[in-house]
Amino acid sequence: MLTTGSKWFFGLAGAALVAALVYGGATNPSEVGMSTLTGVITLGYKGGVGDHIGYAVLMGLVGAGLFLGSTTAAFRDASVEATAELIERDAVPEVVAPAAGSYWPVLGAFGAGALVVGLVTTPLLVYVGIAVLTAVAFEWAISAWAEKATGDAEVNRAIRRRVMMPVEVPVLGALGIAVFVLAVSRILLALPQLGVYVLFAAVPIIVLVVAFALSARPRINRSVVAGLCVVGGLAILAGGVISAAVGPREIEPHEGEEESEGAPLLAPAAPVVISGTSR
Repeated sequence: MLTTGSKWFFGLAGAALVAALVYGGATNPSEVGMSTLTGVITLGYKGGVGDHIGYAVLMGLVGAGLFLGSTTAAFRDASVEATAELIERDAVPEVVAPAAGSYWPVLGAFGAGALVVGLVTTPLLVYVGIAVLTAVAFEWAISAWAEKATGDAEVNRAIRRRVMMPVEVPVLGALGIAVFVLAVSRILLALPQLGVYVLFAAVPIIVLVVAFALSARPRINRSVVAGLCVVGGLAILAGGVISAAVGPREIEPHEGEEESEGAPLLAPAAPVVISGTSR
């Protein structure tokens, strides 16, 4: 019998399959009739599928829906009774609830967004999205393991810090600086000259105000600080992506450059006279 969660995932897979069939046929005007239908159904083995990227994304959603639906159906939506029956016990062991919220889903959505945007803008964002999703999957797995390592939440946090801090600090710091510098450079190249002056005046003021507010309340909630960092990072990344898509502004050459453009790179050499003979 299908569970409530599995029905949702199977329905999502069915809707994505119909969308893939329609999209694959609509974006393949060169083939009509049974040839198009056969190609879409056979994943392009017996015909064309039109736009490969959109078709692949929809079919990937079909596979993910089927996998998640099968998993939730097999585990009965994480039912306690079904789990106890599976491990042949009268009751399941007590599960330690997470002590704090997790920001890895938010960062995973950020990586997925960068990946999708990169498919239509620049390959660099594709690599950034893949790197972010890989890091999120690894970090999320470590966090899930550490939260259930012992029954003491403070000990679990200490275990995670001891394992991951030597890796997280240098790697995330270097990646954050690289992404920040790249995004800001794209923004400065795309803005007009007046906009660059305004940005240079506004950003230090904003940083000063936020730093003053945080120092005035040393016991501020960590969730608020993390939320501000996430919002600021997303704003900078969005500005960098939009600026990269728009392209740099037209930069007028300086007066010295205009004069040098019309002049030859090398002046003709004067004749050299040696012993009365010119060369």
